[in-house]
Amino acid sequence: MPDMKQTDYLSTLQRMYTDAKILYEKGEYYNSCYLSGYVLECALKHILLSYGRKEDGGAYTLNEVKEFLHNTVKLNRYLDDWASIAGGVEARYRFDSRKLCPHIFVGEGGYPKWDPKYRYGEHPQWEQEPFCRKYIQDIENIFRFISNLVLGGN
Repeated sequence: MPDMKQTDYLSTLQRMYTDAKILYEKGEYYNSCYLSGYVLECALKHILLSYGRKEDGGAYTLNEVKEFLHNTVKLNRYLDDWASIAGGVEARYRFDSRKLCPHIFVGEGGYPKWDPKYRYGEHPQWEQEPFCRKYIQDIENIFRFISNLVLGGN
C-alpha cells in the first residue's frame, strides 16, 4: 500500500488555485470554475483547522473539518460563530465569503452559487468566459487573504 500524506488544505488550496488559473488561460472554463470552488472550501477548512475555536474553546479536529464535506455555507457559518464567540478575533482571521468571493459563495448576478454537484455539466454558465473570469477574480481574493494570513499580514 502506498504511503499516504496527511491532509493539507493549504497545499491543496494552492494546487487548485494554480490549476484553475491554468485551465482558465487554456479556455477550459467549466473545470476552472469547478476547481475554483475547492479553493474556497480549502481556505475555509484551513482557517478553521489552524485558527478557529469552537464554543467550548477547543480547537477543531481534522475529522470534524472533513465532516463538513463541500458545504461552504456551513463552513462559513462556523467561522462566523467563532468570530462572534471570540469578539476579539483579529481582522486577519475574519474571512467573509460573502464579500471576498461573492460569485462562488453567493452566486451573485443571478447565477447559482458554486456546488460540486455541477461537476457533470449542469451549470452552463461555467462554460462562459465572462462568468469564469468572475470566479478567477474571487479565487485571487481568496489567495491574497490566505497569503496574508499565512505570512502574518493584516
